[in-house]
Amino acid sequence: MGKVTLVGAGPGDPGLLTVKGRQAILDAEVVVYDRLVGPEVLALMPANAEKIDVGKKSNCHPVPQWRINEILLEKAQEGKNVVRLKGGDCFLFGRGGEELELLEQHNIPFEVVPGVTSALSVPAYAGIPVTHRDFTSSVHIITGHARAGKALDIDFEALVRLGGTLVFLMGVTALPEICQGLLSAG
Repeated sequence: MGKVTLVGAGPGDPGLLTVKGRQAILDAEVVVYDRLVGPEVLALMPANAEKIDVGKKSNCHPVPQWRINEILLEKAQEGKNVVRLKGGDCFLFGRGGEELELLEQHNIPFEVVPGVTSALSVPAYAGIPVTHRDFTSSVHIITGHARAGKALDIDFEALVRLGGTLVFLMGVTALPEICQGLLSAG
């Protein structure tokens, strides 16, 4: 029986890929990867590894999530060392938990290698602290994306009352709605 390692590739800068994540990629027999993984990180995939692109764009999922889960299971059941390479961090809006559920049901061994999240690294690169003892003592990470056909379900008033730094991920399409929601909430 094989093993699946979920690797968070970070926000695209290959210098932010963890040492453990890099080693997992180098040891992989199969790499199942996302669209948001940087090209320098993808270049680490071994030449003889099977490479499976399961990248998604907004409202365009050529490989649906249920199928990605099955691919991980099938390849592990073939006895392969599988890396599921995900942009950012595996568990921050990355559906890593969903991918592990099927593996757990089938007693497939797995490991998670956390990745550096863009929610913290992008502001840091820009010199923006997400917390500062003189201004804000909390940071809140919110998805700006809803399931296809569903409306955003964000309690903007609660977010405004919290008074912390708000970081929205995957919110380009919903940006007008997010801005209006925050403005309306004060």
